[in-house]
Amino acid sequence: MKRFVPILLVLFLFTACEKEPNTDDLDDNFLVYTDYDKTEDFGSFTKFYIPDSILLISDSKEAQYWKDDNALRIIEACVDNMEERGYQRVDKKDQADLGIQMSYVEDTHYFTGYSDPYWWWDYPGYWYPGYWGNWGGWYYPYRVVYSYNVGSLLTELISLEVNETTTNTKKLSVIWDAYMTGLLSSSHRINTELAITAVNQAFIQSPYLKK
Repeated sequence: MKRFVPILLVLFLFTACEKEPNTDDLDDNFLVYTDYDKTEDFGSFTKFYIPDSILLISDSKEAQYWKDDNALRIIEACVDNMEERGYQRVDKKDQADLGIQMSYVEDTHYFTGYSDPYWWWDYPGYWYPGYWGNWGGWYYPYRVVYSYNVGSLLTELISLEVNETTTNTKKLSVIWDAYMTGLLSSSHRINTELAITAVNQAFIQSPYLKK
């Protein structure tokens, strides 16, 4: 089931004068969208690998990665959620049956949306299928259509098991993805907390993600 969940950053100053958020303003708040392969048995996976950086999607023609303490906190939130659900983190890709890739839309110079799931191929970075092995490309078992905003955080769960397509090409399956977006403040600390809250919410609304 596709779900949009608003995550509201409520300041203490306003809590005394407004008990409930104005529904007219929900489009301006953080939203979390998740989708997944309904045919997949998520309990059959045991180990996952996640890089120590987040791919930055910007106007740069060279691949860039977010690696500071804020990025590591966001990655750690994802790790904590996976481990709480029974999955084991491993240090080497070839030991894992799941891969996790996180990306941050810093600028929409390269694209603003997509309806073709092979959207990464025009962007420089190591989230090409080759990062996970000698594969022929991506495969989404479900329809993927987003419209991205600057400041969006993307998380994708990759099955590292081989999938033979109708063209007999070996492809990797993206079996779960989360799209998190909302207004950004001028504070890196607040933006990081919003991202962590969004990651946690993505797992809350994905109860099928468990060992």
